[in-house]
Amino acid sequence: MSTAWTILFVDDDRDFLQAQAAYFGSRGHEVLTAASSSEAMETLDVTTPDIIFLDLMMERFDSGFRLGYEIRKRERLTDTPIVMLSGVAAATGERFSDEADGLRSWSRLDRFIDKPVTGKQLLSVAEELLGGCDTQGCGLNQCRTPGGTA
Repeated sequence: MSTAWTILFVDDDRDFLQAQAAYFGSRGHEVLTAASSSEAMETLDVTTPDIIFLDLMMERFDSGFRLGYEIRKRERLTDTPIVMLSGVAAATGERFSDEADGLRSWSRLDRFIDKPVTGKQLLSVAEELLGGCDTQGCGLNQCRTPGGTA
């Protein structure tokens, strides 16, 4: 089963936003982008995406966690998958500690992915979290039927 998704990417790196819009848009998905937390919240006032990809560090070092927490407070978005993206490990060589795991739990994120990341990798995560293939068939994962089996 293939379907088109509405995907929100939130990142202060406009090149990253353009790349993801091009990749997912070419696959038939509606791609929404926001370059800040406030822009993301404005977008979420008028639309309900199928999945949200957030950058960790935007206006503040913890903007992504705070934004994830605020998104989860909206009843209609409680089940929308949220994937956090971060370039911290690539920049510092250090992965997040147990304290960050607590923040991830607090903000109720579905996944945490280190940058750099490709569109194909994000597609694979989206297929896994949304339970099916996108409009052009499976990316890296096997598709699951609506019952959840491969």
